[in-house]
This record gives sequence, C-alpha cells and structure tokens, in this order.
Amino acid sequence: MDADKLKDFAVYNFEKLIVAIVVLLSAFLVYSGLDKRIITEEQDPDRLAQNATEVKRQVDDDHTDAIVNDPENPREPKFDIAMEQKKFLQPIKSSLYQPDPWDLSKASKDKVRRKDPMIAKPAAVRTTGVIASLAYRSQDGTYALADLEPADELEVVEAKPKRSSRRNRRQNQMDMMMGGGEGDMDMMGMDMEMMGMDMMGMDMESSGAGTSGPIRKLAAEKNLGTTAKNTQNLKTGADQPPVPGIGLFIAGTAVIPHKQLIDAYQEALSYAVGYDPIKRDLPRYVAYQVQRADVTNKSVDQLTDADWILRDSNETTIGNAALYWSGFAPELVPEDYRIPGVTMWIPPVLLDPYASFANHPLIPLKTKRALLAEQMEKEAEAAKASAGPVDMEQFEIDIAGGQTRTFGGGMDEGYDMEMGMDMDMGMDEGYDMDMGMGSARSANEGKPAEENPVDYKLLRFYDFAYIQGKTYKVGGKVVGMDPRAPRMNRQYVYRVRFAVNDPNFPKSPELQPKSRNLDPEAYKRYVTLAAEAEQTQQRNYKRWSDWSDPSAPTSLPPVDRVAFGSVKPYKPRVVSAGNRRIEIESDPPKAEVVASSFDPRLGVFVPARMEATEGTVLSTEVESAEVVDPITLEVKKTDEPKIVKSSATVIDVEGGAPLEIVDDETIVEPGIFLMVDSNGKLRVRDATEEQRVYRIQSFAEERGL
Repeated sequence: MDADKLKDFAVYNFEKLIVAIVVLLSAFLVYSGLDKRIITEEQDPDRLAQNATEVKRQVDDDHTDAIVNDPENPREPKFDIAMEQKKFLQPIKSSLYQPDPWDLSKASKDKVRRKDPMIAKPAAVRTTGVIASLAYRSQDGTYALADLEPADELEVVEAKPKRSSRRNRRQNQMDMMMGGGEGDMDMMGMDMEMMGMDMMGMDMESSGAGTSGPIRKLAAEKNLGTTAKNTQNLKTGADQPPVPGIGLFIAGTAVIPHKQLIDAYQEALSYAVGYDPIKRDLPRYVAYQVQRADVTNKSVDQLTDADWILRDSNETTIGNAALYWSGFAPELVPEDYRIPGVTMWIPPVLLDPYASFANHPLIPLKTKRALLAEQMEKEAEAAKASAGPVDMEQFEIDIAGGQTRTFGGGMDEGYDMEMGMDMDMGMDEGYDMDMGMGSARSANEGKPAEENPVDYKLLRFYDFAYIQGKTYKVGGKVVGMDPRAPRMNRQYVYRVRFAVNDPNFPKSPELQPKSRNLDPEAYKRYVTLAAEAEQTQQRNYKRWSDWSDPSAPTSLPPVDRVAFGSVKPYKPRVVSAGNRRIEIESDPPKAEVVASSFDPRLGVFVPARMEATEGTVLSTEVESAEVVDPITLEVKKTDEPKIVKSSATVIDVEGGAPLEIVDDETIVEPGIFLMVDSNGKLRVRDATEEQRVYRIQSFAEERGL
C-alpha cells in the first residue's frame, strides 16, 4: 500500500476512529464504576439533617450562666490595685543608679567636652560614559590631523523662494498701501545680510592668502569645547604644545552635604572649650576616593568588598592633569559649590560640550549671592504688588534728626565690641581664663563655623580607559594600557567617600586640642592615633566618611554618534473618516543627519552627512570626510575614503508636516526620532534640541542653510 492510499484511508476513516475511542472510553468508565460503594446504604440523609439541626440549636442556646457561675474558673479579679499603689510610694535605692567617676565629670555643668562630629556620606552619585577629543601634552606638537590638506569650499545651496499664502499676499498689499511697513525693515535686513556675506567672503579670502585656496575655519563661537593652549613641563619648564587624542572615560559627580556637616560640627564642638571655627573646627575637605565594581554578570546586592577596586582619588587626577592634560576646560560650577582638590578640574574636551558630565542637578549654576538677590527681588515685587496706596499721614518727618534711628547697626556694633575685647584679651589669654575660671567662653561659642552655608558641595571624579602617553607597570613590564581600566560592553557601578581634616587630631600638631578637653570616645581615638603617629612619624589626620550608596549601572559609550537635523517638509494627504482625521503619507519622512565615528589615529570624530528615514542604519562610506582640527579649528579633508561604522538604526521619524496653527507652509512640525543606539537601547531624539550641534557639524551656514 503506497503513501497516497494510506493518506486516503486515514482521511476516510478518521471519524470512525474517533467514535471507537469514545466507545472504549465510555466502557472503561462504566466498568470502573461498578465496584464503587453506595453512600445511601451507609448513611441516612434524614438522620444527618436531624443531627445538624440539633447542633445548631445547641450553639444558639444562652451559655452565660454556665460561664459566669463556673466554680473551677471564677471570674472575680485577683489584681489588688490598692497594694500596687502602695508599692509606688516606696523609694528606689540610689545605689542602683550611681554613675562611675568618668560619667560624673562628663555630666558636670562647668565643662563641655569636644566630641567627634558625625561625618555624613556623599549622596546622589551620577556617572556618565564619555568619548571625546582631548588636548594632551606633547614634545613637538606634531599629530596626524595637522598633515591633512585643507577642505574644499562647500557648494552653497540655493534657497527656494518662499511661497506665501493668500493671507500673506493680502497683508503685503495692505502694507504697501500703508507706506511700506515692515517691508523696509526686510530690505534693510537683506542688505545687512548681504553685507555680512561680503565681509565673510573678504575674511575667507584674507585667511587664505599665500595658499593654494581659501582655508575654511570653524568660528570660535561654534567651538563648544575648550580652546587648546600650550603648557610647560613641570620639571624642565619646556613648552609642551597641545595635540588631540582620544578621551575615553567614565565621569562622575556626587554631592557632599556641606550644610549637614556644618550643623554636625556646631553640635559637637561649638560649646566645648577651645572652640576655633576659623583655623580648626570647620569642615576642611582634604581627599576623596572612588571605587568601582563590575555588575555585568551580577546584581548590586551580590557585591562583596572584594569586588570593589580603587579607581580614582585626588592624587590620581592631580597627577593626570599635571603630566598629561594640556590645560583644563573652563569651569561651569560657581565657586560657592566647589572644593579645591575634591571638585576636580574638567578635562580639556575639544569641540564638544561637556556640561552633561561636569554638572550635577543638585548644584545650582548661580552663586549663592545671585540666588539670594533674585529671591529678594521677587519678594520685593510681590510686596509691591500686594501693597495698597501709601497714606502719608502715618509718617512724621523730624527735621532736627533727633529721633533718627539706624536699624541693623546694633548687632554690628555689639559684634565689633565683642571682637575688640577678644582681640585685646588675646587668644592664648582667653584660653587661660577659660581653664582657670571654668565659666568664661569664646566669643564664637554656639555659633556655626559658616553662616548661611550652601546645602551641597560638588565632588567630581573620573575613571579613564586610556590616557595618551601614560604607561603602567604590569608584571615587570611597561605597557600603555591600564589592566584595570573600564572595558567596552561592561556594566559598572561606583561609590565614593571623602575625608576631612580631623578637628580632634588635625594635620598640624600646633592645632591639636588639649586631651583633657576631649569627650571619652574622642579621647580613646586620640590615644590610638597619637601612638600610631609616634611610631610612624606621620599623623593620620584624615577622617573618612562612609562609602556612598552605589550609583546606577553605567558603561563606556560607543565610538559612534549622530546629530539629527530637521525633517524635510512634506504635505501629507488628509482623509476624514467620520470624526477622525487621518493623515496618509505617500513616502516616509526623511531628514539629514550627521553620523560620526571616532578615529583614534586622528584623535577626532569623522563626520558624514547622510539622509535617514525609517529603517536606516546610520553607517555609511564617504570618499573624503571633512574634519575640524580641534587645535587650529581649520577644516581638513581626509586623503582616503572613510567608513562610518555604526549599528544604530532609525525606527521611526515624525515631523515635517505643515503646522496647522500658522498659515505658512514653510513652517513645519519639529522632527522627533525613535532609534536604537549601538548598545541596543531605545533613544528618543529631538531635532529642536540638537539643532545647534547639527548645524555646526554639517557646516549648515557655509552651505547657505
């Protein structure tokens, strides 16, 4: 029997097979039920119902008498409240609460001893992966990008004539009838624009004098990074010209609760003998440390102390800045929130903005005085708005000036007198009086070390994957890569801590407070530190905070990036379906983007303009790429084809349709892009936010856009 006959047999006899299975299953169920017992033969349903009714009746009966009059369990109270009250009248033996001699001296009202202030840990640790062009020190200032030829002039795109609507045409006719209106201003603006283009052409020609052609140069205001400058060798004093190189690192920021520390110092030290908030008894931040842990294959809860490794400190960053960085980027954080040696400098990032990793959301970008002035101005405006008309009858002018009062001066005068007495007495003499009399106090008693302190101070750190020119010793060999540096496609978390100059065991022995003025716990710690210093001849004056909570996982960024331009205008076809308005797109929206990948040999990003739409992979190849020399800001062209490698993909593009709120087809909806970056993460990009960066990287002004 061949396969076709078997198939036909199965098709024609399938229903019979199902019927046979059902019959067999029914027979099995009937057979298995033959030996089951009959429940009605063993239990009488009527008798079971009577039993249930009887139980319900017994439960509903009143059992109060049986419970109250139970002789075995009488309900009379056994607690004698009168006897318990007599016990409270008996005195408690004072020997049970006799303090030891040390506690007795501590409780004395004549003397307050110095305690160890509580050191709060850092908070809100933020980390960001950064890849950019950095300025490094060099011996002769030679680098590969300087040898490239200048880029060719760009072709200027002819601007399309603006299509005006009927409404605009009617408005223009009315303006002409009224004598010109804004038309003259438009002509004036056009003349100024043409004049500016002529001047720009003159500048281009003058800058290219003596060469084969004009040299294109990026305007200084379009340089979003720092300007590279020469530095000097710290040992020899020789000049070290800057050169561009790759900057691949993880930058981090955290906040130190400065106000909380000021309050802790005030509580622990301000009422003690010898309180000195000027030289010693105030938070002086002297160091910080940063540890990193790999969480690629484990969670943060699974980390142990062995997983954390030291990656940065103030000594490490100071060494990198002094030996390898060619200067620093301009600081963005006001001085009120910075700490020398803890708020580390910003690396010399070239061409690109750096505010994203240099700032912190809890740190204001204005000084405390400026914020206070703004607050006072707002309060004054609010008071002025709520105030009614001035009633001049309530004021009386004293011409003689006998009743004149100068408010606000009493405190200053009293403070001057107090300070004058303190200066006449002398600091040492004041201490002697305090020791001898036991009741005299310093003029700063109970006062904080800083009036109206800021809430937070900034702690900034780095974890470099590569530093150009730096070498490391590994197994007796000198290598150019740090074996413990962060790696691509790995997830890391960071934690930080900081140290202050110990007020009860300071760095300077001259500021050491008297041991008899210390609290018992502080005295025990002082004895240990003093013995250690005598043995090692070094004072362990750094008092460390606890480690902060781990940061959110972060990783090194990919070597590619993209800047989105505006979506090209298009007019979709609108169809109405009942109350719904449906837009039909004949073609998906398109936009010009600048895709870039970092070239380690040149030390810069190599950009390429391309058109992107839904499904576009942001990878392309160009015959010659235009790159900006970050040292001279000259535009150069590569002498060989360049491939921009990227796995980033555009998923969706929105925007480009004319706005309905204006009667002008040239004003379109801003572009919004949904993409997957090279790390596989979904990103939403806004063309409006990236407009400035896109125009700079695409040389939009030079192209007449």
